[in-house]
Amino acid sequence: MKRKTPRVSLYTTRACTHCKQAKSMLKKWGIPFQELDIEHNHRAWAEFQRMRARGVPVITVGNRKLFGFDDKRLRKLLESAGFKP
Repeated sequence: MKRKTPRVSLYTTRACTHCKQAKSMLKKWGIPFQELDIEHNHRAWAEFQRMRARGVPVITVGNRKLFGFDDKRLRKLLESAGFKP
């Protein structure tokens, strides 16, 4: 039986440069993800607040979170979740 990989979500705003970098990296690595704009999506904003995040991007992989963008930390998080970036 194949192990199911967790959902990847990217909490963003339109003007965020680091969000754009994270989005580009996830696409480059072929990682399926859901982008959630916290400025225009009320549910995403509520989730963002529940996480007590202070800024974007926030990347969630299953129930694990990465606050901010660091490609090395993101790669490690994805690899530990079963992805091959």
